[in-house]
Amino acid sequence: MKKLIKLLFLILLLLTIGVGVFINKTLEKETNEDLPFFQSIKMALIQNFEGNTEKTLKGNRLKEKYQNIVIYYPNDFSELIPITKETLEWAITKNEEVFVTITTQPVDLIVFKDKEEMKQISDLVDVSGFYSNFDKLLGITYEDKELILNRKETPLYFFQKSILHEYTHYIFQRTIESSLKNTSTAYPVWFQEGISEYVGNDKTIVEYSNFQVVPFNQLSDGDQWQEARFQNGTNVYDQSYFAIKYLIDKYGEETISNIIKSINRTGDFEGSFIETTGINVLEFEDNFLNAYK
Repeated sequence: MKKLIKLLFLILLLLTIGVGVFINKTLEKETNEDLPFFQSIKMALIQNFEGNTEKTLKGNRLKEKYQNIVIYYPNDFSELIPITKETLEWAITKNEEVFVTITTQPVDLIVFKDKEEMKQISDLVDVSGFYSNFDKLLGITYEDKELILNRKETPLYFFQKSILHEYTHYIFQRTIESSLKNTSTAYPVWFQEGISEYVGNDKTIVEYSNFQVVPFNQLSDGDQWQEARFQNGTNVYDQSYFAIKYLIDKYGEETISNIIKSINRTGDFEGSFIETTGINVLEFEDNFLNAYK
């Protein structure tokens, strides 16, 4: 009996080490960093994959906590902290309206001095902010500090929009992670970005412009999205914003939550979209474009 227990313990130990090595190698590949074995295990357990670059950036910044969010910011950003907290509260309130029920967990917000510094963490091109679900990290940049402090309309709009938009990506991920199914790949990028743009433009009137429309079936994954962003005449952020705005205006703000609940049950975006709205995505694409022409 004792030999059997020892054998089972040895097998369990070897399996644990094997899983640990796999996690370590996977995280090293994701972060492009050499990670100590026990650090990678800790990162996996808390689901916050903090690499050395991120640690260095945080170490060179001041820190302040607001609800479940830890804000890391440069010295000269201090005066903007009250507006940042005000905007985070706005983001929380608006997301509760859109998603109905939201769940949160600790998340970090790093304020970068500019887009060049932000490139140390994010490989996205020509963006003012990002959210990394892998790192549980929000990132924003800021310009025209004095104009933001004086609440000049345009600089303040872009600053607050960045926070509203990226925080919505964070809440969206929390919402779909509550699913028993792995539905993360079910959601096309245009739908995710459209919701974030909808929240980002809350209390703002956005005029429709004559951008070149990209079919939604060409805006499903990240690679398609990045390619479409830089095509002449396109504006996929505005296109997705107006699509989601039309969806909410037509069917009500609870429609977003209803679609997500259905997808969390079925794992099928198209089927859940039809179930909730009564039309398929292609018909919806035609309807929303005709509404703005």
